Amino acid sequence: MTNTLSVSKYGLALTGSDWVGLPLRIGHLPDSGTVEDLSNLADSVLVWSGGPSEVEIDYQNPGSERIEHHRFLRRSGMMDLLPRGTKLHRVSWHGAPSSCTSVNFPEACLRALCSEVPTGLDPGHGAQFGLVDAHVVDLVHRLQAQAQGAEDYGAVYVQSLSLTLASYVSARYGKGDTAEDVTRRGMLSMAQRQAIEEFVERELASNFTLVDLAALTGYCPDHFSRLFKQAFSESPHQYVLSRRVERAKAMLRDKDRSIAEIAVACGFANQGHLTTAFKRRTGLTPGSYRRS
Repeated sequence: MTNTLSVSKYGLALTGSDWVGLPLRIGHLPDSGTVEDLSNLADSVLVWSGGPSEVEIDYQNPGSERIEHHRFLRRSGMMDLLPRGTKLHRVSWHGAPSSCTSVNFPEACLRALCSEVPTGLDPGHGAQFGLVDAHVVDLVHRLQAQAQGAEDYGAVYVQSLSLTLASYVSARYGKGDTAEDVTRRGMLSMAQRQAIEEFVERELASNFTLVDLAALTGYCPDHFSRLFKQAFSESPHQYVLSRRVERAKAMLRDKDRSIAEIAVACGFANQGHLTTAFKRRTGLTPGSYRRS
């Protein structure tokens, strides 16, 4: 997705300055090895895939002078949580090759998405290794697919995923936020709803972002997303996708235009993206719909 990728002992940067979501990196590890002196300036979530490995870690929790030692069997689908300021003095492993996708939660990025920066990981809990949380793993893999270009569902989708991941990690693994702490009252006015609808129809072919939509109402993206779902009964991403499919239906009546051209005109990344979204909502491919 970006041409400014870099490789280090922290892995390969999957995202750069053109990325609108949380930054990601990926590292591919051989069957055995050792790495030393790792640290993180922001809360980090590491998701693992590949074969099992025996892992030993010497680390310091944020604000602690004590060096801890942890040994465990890492399997595919596990995750590690590293609060900001965690120091990994030495990590060694032996087993099968594996891959690690890491997501960082820098404050500047969170401020662009949230009215109040989520509390983040609780440093009091320290680093946690070998956890299993299918929801986090799914969200990280979805973001990774967007960053690597395997799928391209647009900026609204990337920012929605990032916001969901940050909110969930903070609520479940943070400093005890409750649903009441993060829920905001209010509703979108009729004028705000109309402004959103008009903007989406006007800009449907462009890759506008969740931040762009939120700016129409004066709300930050996280609050806006909640109010949007209350008002439209679906997420911003699903609403935009539905409007793109509806426009594609109308354009398919013009048989002089190719399906690939229609896909681009409706804001889809390519014909394959249009076909997937179209079939999910209609049960038909664009070609079948055109012939019906």
